Amino acid sequence: MSLVPMKQILDEAERGAYGVGAFNVNNMEQIQGIVRAARETNSPVIIQASKGALRYTNLIYLKKLM
Repeated sequence: MSLVPMKQILDEAERGAYGVGAFNVNNMEQIQGIVRAARETNSPVIIQASKGALRYTNLIYLKKLM
């Protein structure tokens, strides 16, 4: 699974007439579960982190978890 620009994901979803789940994460376990399910179903996902969650980590760490 690779990181892809959101515009690309949404453009492909629009062409294919399907939705893309967007999930707000607060910890590593949530990220692991979302990524595992996305891989198993070969589905794109959008993973989001709130400003509050970012107070306890950084974007580089979150990116490595995906």
